[in-house]
Amino acid sequence: MRTTFNLDDELMQSIMKVSGMKNKTKIIHQALSEFLNKMVRENIKNAYGKLNFELDVREYRNRELAENINT
Repeated sequence: MRTTFNLDDELMQSIMKVSGMKNKTKIIHQALSEFLNKMVRENIKNAYGKLNFELDVREYRNRELAENINT
């Protein structure tokens, strides 16, 4: 998707210098990917204690074994 941005030249130059990246599109893509990952991690962290998650490993293994026997 083509988009036009108004970016701070000094900020972009600093990022290019520190990262060694020369392609502004790749810099923006990297920044967006890292921002998305950060938001996902924060959402998971904020959900801690709000989800009722019970896992019975033995039950899971028995069910998996039963499925494998039936196939």
